[in-house]
Amino acid sequence: MLEEVRISGLGVIDDAVLELSPGFNVVTGETGAGKTMVVSGLGLLFGGRADPSRIRPGAERATVEGRLRTDPDGEVARHVNGAGGDLDDDGATLVLVRSVSAEGRSRAFAGGRSVPVSLLTYLSEDLVAVHGQADQQQLLKSGRQRQALDRFGGPELSRVFADYQRAYNHHLKVAEELAELTSLARERGAEAEDLRQGLAEIERLEPADGEDLELHAEAERLSNADTLHSAATTAHEALISDPSSGSYEPADALTLLGTATHALESAAQHDRALGELATRLTEASYLVSDIAAELASYADSVEADPVRLAAVQDRRAELTRLIRSYGAAPVPEPAVPSDEGTSASGNGAPVAGAAGSGSRTGAAATAADGVSVRGAATTRGADSLPSDSGAAPSGAVPAGRAGADQAEDAAPAPAVPDLAAVLVWAKGAAARLAELDSDDDRIAGLEARAGELAAAVRELGAQLTAVREEAAARFDAAVTAELTALAMPHARLNVVVSPLREYGPHGGDDVEIRLAAHPGAPALPLHKGASGGELSRVMLAIEVVFAGADPVPTFVFDEVDAGVGGKAAVEVGRRLARLARLAQVIVVTHLPQVAAFADTHLVVEKAEDGLVVSSGVTRLDDSGRVRELSRMLAGLEDSEYGRAHAGELLEAAAAERAESARSQ
Repeated sequence: MLEEVRISGLGVIDDAVLELSPGFNVVTGETGAGKTMVVSGLGLLFGGRADPSRIRPGAERATVEGRLRTDPDGEVARHVNGAGGDLDDDGATLVLVRSVSAEGRSRAFAGGRSVPVSLLTYLSEDLVAVHGQADQQQLLKSGRQRQALDRFGGPELSRVFADYQRAYNHHLKVAEELAELTSLARERGAEAEDLRQGLAEIERLEPADGEDLELHAEAERLSNADTLHSAATTAHEALISDPSSGSYEPADALTLLGTATHALESAAQHDRALGELATRLTEASYLVSDIAAELASYADSVEADPVRLAAVQDRRAELTRLIRSYGAAPVPEPAVPSDEGTSASGNGAPVAGAAGSGSRTGAAATAADGVSVRGAATTRGADSLPSDSGAAPSGAVPAGRAGADQAEDAAPAPAVPDLAAVLVWAKGAAARLAELDSDDDRIAGLEARAGELAAAVRELGAQLTAVREEAAARFDAAVTAELTALAMPHARLNVVVSPLREYGPHGGDDVEIRLAAHPGAPALPLHKGASGGELSRVMLAIEVVFAGADPVPTFVFDEVDAGVGGKAAVEVGRRLARLARLAQVIVVTHLPQVAAFADTHLVVEKAEDGLVVSSGVTRLDDSGRVRELSRMLAGLEDSEYGRAHAGELLEAAAAERAESARSQ
């Protein structure tokens, strides 16, 4: 409960202290004295919106400080301790502070520690229920009426509602995934067709890894067969001549080596060095003889073959088209089954562009097995890429033949896609196509799952409706009983639970509170069937019912008795006093009939300069209460008749409180 509230710099209040007590507290005062600022200060203290226009002119900031008694082992203390705050020395007092500067900057403190304003808002749910004059208008909204009924329904309704929301959210997620797959079916079908055509083309040619390099080398030999044969023959004849040719050319290399060897061997007996040289010349003769034999075999194997050359050039042209089409294309990848690379709904559908869509542009991507396409493929210079015509490229430099000095000084040639990149693309395309082809199965599975969840939503929605209807009946009876006690004996409140066209996040029910103000009157929505005074009493009756269903330690009402007078005002005071037996009640009122039932009476007095100072909020004793009630009744503090009437009100209220205490 609230023990003390200090307000400074807020509205007309310069500095005021409210000393509160358990039970029923009322705040009264002249119009404009600042009574409503008390409620505004409490709203600010418990996380309400910070409005710098409410700061008193000339003040740097508005500050509200509250001291509360709370359970040191309760949820409030646990959250404050978790934020770094502490209860006071007695272990049961919590100090909350909220300040707002003239520039609009807001600060909050709990247990001596700076905390987010949201923590004050969260704590308020367990500490206080503040009802200002605008809250009655909120109750006219259908959504608020449903919330009110759900709040009254208690743990059973909360459990069914939680089960319903889980099923509804799951169904919504599955339905979104199904809708995405269905809406993208055409696009994914086109992607699958592109992949299927590419794989069919690659499968038709059946390329082998490295085949493009082998065909390049074979085309070089076939295109230059005459040159290669002539070179091999000339070299062979230079190494070893054909005796049958009858040529008068100079002796061949093998003959000259034989002559040199014989000359050295004949003189080797005089010097061992010549013998060693003769041995080496003999070895050279053997090597030259072997080379000559290989040249002869090579020359016999090389011959022009226009038919084979044409076949090689055709094959190279087909492989070149594959390389240009798929060698540089992004490698298709299956959708990544994690939060990255999936749709926002987390349903496993690929993000646009993440899995590839048959695009034929861009650099080669990473292979599915983790091997980089650029690293896996053989890298060649740009001039080594075979052309469609199959002609041997001029100036081609085989891989690895660059000189060491050029490798250090010159920038490396850009990597060129080759057949290895095509094979990597085919591997990724096959995996992606298998995933796309499984879409029909996925859609069928999702449709079945969506049907199951829709049935669960309907079943839980029906349970929720049944629990709401049962709660509505209890709510009707409880609030109608309170209205009878609030001088509305013939009024009937009726909560209508009607079905919506479809289920939503809060169920399939529309909830509307209707009021029949007197016998024979139709039950109309609150905004049509209740006057201002009646609406105030309906609001109070609902809060009294809520206090029994879901109590909080403190209730704050700002002129909940607006539009009420006479006997009805007495009944309002009586019901507030009854509510105060369950919780602390703080009421800002202008009715003496309500103030007479209070346990503690505070009066806000305006100073001559129009400001409320610390002495302007006074806790009244018995004589002070008589004077204040007389002022509220007759407008005159010292009116003899007013004071007599005030005394009667106080005596009647005291007698009723005593009677209520004995009956408990």
